[in-house]
Amino acid sequence: MRLGDGLRKHSFRKWYQSELTRSHLGLLLLILSALGLLASLELVGRDMPTSNRLGALVLMIVCGGVSVWSIRRYFFLMMRAENVASQAICPHCQTYGRLALERDEPQQESLQVSCRNCRHAWRIFDPGES
Repeated sequence: MRLGDGLRKHSFRKWYQSELTRSHLGLLLLILSALGLLASLELVGRDMPTSNRLGALVLMIVCGGVSVWSIRRYFFLMMRAENVASQAICPHCQTYGRLALERDEPQQESLQVSCRNCRHAWRIFDPGES
């Protein structure tokens, strides 16, 4: 979810929680695909007909691809959430995460936000979804 949409629909904290949940679901997918990779690796090593061995090899390649994709997705979402969270502190009063969206500028990958506590405005840079 884009940060601007998350701030418009919910709050910063709900957006942050959602991004962390999405990233950890990617980590769970990594664990499951790694288990599939290990199981298919064991199947490839067994003495069985060639067609079954090819099926296990295809399964191993698919699980390996899913593993690589999921770990990249996990790190991307985690680093993005942490990067935005480090900018969510009001430079004026040091309040964390109490943001109001003033202006969304997706072409510049930034948002103009203001503090709900002291109304100080600043810009948050967000690389967006990938």
